Amino acid sequence: MIRTNFTKAWVAIFAVATISMGCNKENDDTPPAEQLSFNTREVMDKLPQGLINSDDEYAQQCVDDIESALDMSTFMDNMVPPEDAVKTSKKAVSGDTWSWNVTYGDMSYTFYWSYEEDNAKRYWTMDIQFNDGERYSYISAWESKDGKNGEVIYNFNWVDAYEGSTDYEDLYWRYSWTLDDDGNYEFGWDYDSNTEEYDYFLKYTVVVNADGSGYIDYYSMDVQFYHMEWDAMGNGSWTYFYGEEFTQSGSWSV
Repeated sequence: MIRTNFTKAWVAIFAVATISMGCNKENDDTPPAEQLSFNTREVMDKLPQGLINSDDEYAQQCVDDIESALDMSTFMDNMVPPEDAVKTSKKAVSGDTWSWNVTYGDMSYTFYWSYEEDNAKRYWTMDIQFNDGERYSYISAWESKDGKNGEVIYNFNWVDAYEGSTDYEDLYWRYSWTLDDDGNYEFGWDYDSNTEEYDYFLKYTVVVNADGSGYIDYYSMDVQFYHMEWDAMGNGSWTYFYGEEFTQSGSWSV
């Protein structure tokens, strides 16, 4: 049920977001142009060619899953306000807020976008309002000004505005990253649970070191499902966990 309803709503909001980017007008009070500096390509380029070009099925899965876990592009693109956004006194967070309206079929949406910064960090928020209803959080993000730490949270609560349902309350996708002074990336993607039974439905933890070595851990319903690691040349190993008493493992070479 959640997957089906979410898919319908996501198609609608994606279309709305796409339409909103096509609007244009002269506006002297345009939103700030600051964008998240996190670059998925920069992380992928650190992976050794031996891993990327391996024809081993587990090595291929490793690369595919790293790329999937890193993929924030849709949400980052949706965080860019259109040129016809109008400055408003309404606040999503402390700081200036811009809003714009989009109509798609019989659906009318108002987006509220806000940006602020302090001495250490930049902050973005985007809310969605359906017709004259309640405003719901859609995306919030922050990053340090040096780009070495950050987080993007995609909030499913906006689907409540579309469907009038509470199935999505306290349901999130959370992306976070850290780049240390030695050039090592640690990246996480969590599909947080909105039930008391689980802390999260899905979770990835990815480490890509400056020399290209690293590992990826994947969890499902709070339980680790696999671990993969590789060295700076791209040689690697994998372990799948099937309960507490049974595992399956192997390796690949380049």
